[in-house]
Amino acid sequence: MPSLVSGLIVLLVGLPAGAQTEDIPDRIAARSVVFEPALSVRTTVGERVYAGTLTVLGHGGGLALVEDTTVDDYLLGIREVPFSWPEEALAAQVVAARTYLAWTLARGRSPNGRTFDYDICATTACQVYAGVGGLGGADGDRWRRAVDRTSGEILLWQGRPVQALYSSTSDGRTRNVEDVYVGSAPVPYLRAVDSQGETSPFVQWEYAISRRQAIALFSHLGMLRGRLVDITSNRTADGDGPWTVTVHGTDGSETLDTWTLRTRLNRAAADLFPGVFPVQRPDSESRYPQTIMSPNYSIEAELHVARPEDGPMGLERRFRVTGGGWGHLVGMSQYGADAMARRGVGYADILAHYYGGVRPLVSESMPDRIRVGLHTEGTEFELTPTGPLRVVIDGDEISSGDLGTWRVVWENGTAIVEPPQGLGLPPRLSGWQTFFDDTGHVQLVTLRSRTAAEVRVVVRQGSEVVSDTGWQLRDAGILAIDVAPIQGRAAVTLQVFARSPHGEASTALRILAGAE
Repeated sequence: MPSLVSGLIVLLVGLPAGAQTEDIPDRIAARSVVFEPALSVRTTVGERVYAGTLTVLGHGGGLALVEDTTVDDYLLGIREVPFSWPEEALAAQVVAARTYLAWTLARGRSPNGRTFDYDICATTACQVYAGVGGLGGADGDRWRRAVDRTSGEILLWQGRPVQALYSSTSDGRTRNVEDVYVGSAPVPYLRAVDSQGETSPFVQWEYAISRRQAIALFSHLGMLRGRLVDITSNRTADGDGPWTVTVHGTDGSETLDTWTLRTRLNRAAADLFPGVFPVQRPDSESRYPQTIMSPNYSIEAELHVARPEDGPMGLERRFRVTGGGWGHLVGMSQYGADAMARRGVGYADILAHYYGGVRPLVSESMPDRIRVGLHTEGTEFELTPTGPLRVVIDGDEISSGDLGTWRVVWENGTAIVEPPQGLGLPPRLSGWQTFFDDTGHVQLVTLRSRTAAEVRVVVRQGSEVVSDTGWQLRDAGILAIDVAPIQGRAAVTLQVFARSPHGEASTALRILAGAE
């Protein structure tokens, strides 16, 4: 039978003074706060869900958020490719991600990692980690199987984890590492290989920039000496060094490798021409994800027929940007792995193709747990668990097994912890209120919960259970129950139950047909 109660909506209405336990203040200044979930409890922060222990650190620049989690849960949270891709491509991505983690651990912590006590970051500067929340989607089990299937497998070269670099899309061939990153030594497993059949929309891309835009961009970068004369590009063969772009001015020329220039141009375009760059894609209503998307591009002058609104047509010099691929193009191309998997190639052979013949092996050297740097400059974190949390502030246990949402804010250089309302108190339900619509029918019923608790609403007509919401974790405040769907029944009884580690409570309300 479909439910006649649409569910509970929590309105964050403050409780009366004195509802909180006397020994825990409403706001606590802290240097560090540790939120340790009970077994199987998940914690939501913003739009992401985490399975591990979360630590918030206050520092001069804001709040840092770090998760202590298992290696498998970390891999389950990697968000680098669609889970709908072929299973062999997913397995290849898992092994590459696990290997990159192993390489990062072997290399040692970054300066930020040492400062904020984490092993690896959660952004594209490392590899994208977004918690375990994405596993609930239609293809989440496919990613979970890929993690389980390749358990412990990494790529080793001379007994050490390889630097398993990977990026989204190639333009048909990957690059040598020394041809992208200036100063890098050649690496046997990071050599250019063909990567055919990629279905990415970014295999090839091009667009034009006006002379005015070029002058503004390269002046901003300090590469334009005098007036702009020309821009030329130099492409090299594999192993012959990076591609370059040279800006020619009346007072001299400046040359930069395309990967370094890419980073600087992307920032300059965002600063000088927001809303113009990245440009519109010709095959889509959306824009390209970046102004310059890879190290594989050239910038060359071209003549363009200008058609001004007023005045005669004429020739105008502009600059054509022609490129291919997305990312650094070193190591595995993710869309290339997808293409190989669709051709029936297994994940071990995919990895061997992109990493110089290296094949996955089970390693016993991986740790059980790692620390992931989720944020380093936050100003506010709201943590909502699905169950009990143990909370430790500056080494002192403040709460053990309590429910409810915690909030940490950064104020004037200090981390301020705001515990859930009613922390440590048993549940109490009170203050029924009934609201009617214009016709006199009952529309809404509310009551107040003084503390966070699991709440269940049961609607009965006589001995028959009309609907049952099941147990739902709710914060303290007003509980609103939509009762409009039950109109027309002779009489029903609303039963509301609340439970927490500190006790239980219940209350009931009888509603007659169309009225209280």
